[in-house]
Amino acid sequence: MSGCPRCNIAAPATCCDIHNPSAFSSFKPHLPKPLRASPRSHLPKFTKDKYDYKLEEALLDWREDKTVSVYGWACLSDHGTVIMTSTTLNRIVDCVHHRKIQTLEDLKRETGWMNSDRYGDEVINLIQQHAALTTSLLISTSLRLRGTVLVGEETATPSSSSQFTPDSSNIPMKCRSRCSACGQEGHNARNWVCPKHASHVSTGDKENVSQLAHPCA
Repeated sequence: MSGCPRCNIAAPATCCDIHNPSAFSSFKPHLPKPLRASPRSHLPKFTKDKYDYKLEEALLDWREDKTVSVYGWACLSDHGTVIMTSTTLNRIVDCVHHRKIQTLEDLKRETGWMNSDRYGDEVINLIQQHAALTTSLLISTSLRLRGTVLVGEETATPSSSSQFTPDSSNIPMKCRSRCSACGQEGHNARNWVCPKHASHVSTGDKENVSQLAHPCA
């Protein structure tokens, strides 16, 4: 297009950030990306014990005194305990019950409390004073290894003479069936093992065998 210098559309010296990326480097943001916070612990439901109530009471007294000392009585009367919210306080009690808060870093990760850097050490001291002591119970059990019983430092193995052997005379004998055709034990008249079975006798004797096998017929 042609025209006067005022209305003539001239081609730009720089096309775009794709063809001329160096021309747009000064417009890029220089703010560092915030680090991703570590995920909080998932706490199951539980019933509070005496240590939880003591810690909760100590935290309630501490946040009230700290609010008064930092912001004065007027702030406490008008706005409440602004140092720590009730949600954060309950989260601390829950995490301490499950042994999730031991250090200042644990307090930051589990609660996200905005005043952790300023007053976190005081809260950790309260936790150490009022939290339940962790005790480890060592349970000793006897070891049994393939028939060998370890008692103290001695090893006792059961002798072959002490093993229980049942008396065969006390074992009841199983009642064996008796054939009604031949009178022998171990089979019946319909079994082909019987010498008087229909497969072993002649045609003339089959009627007698059938009558013995079915006396009620």
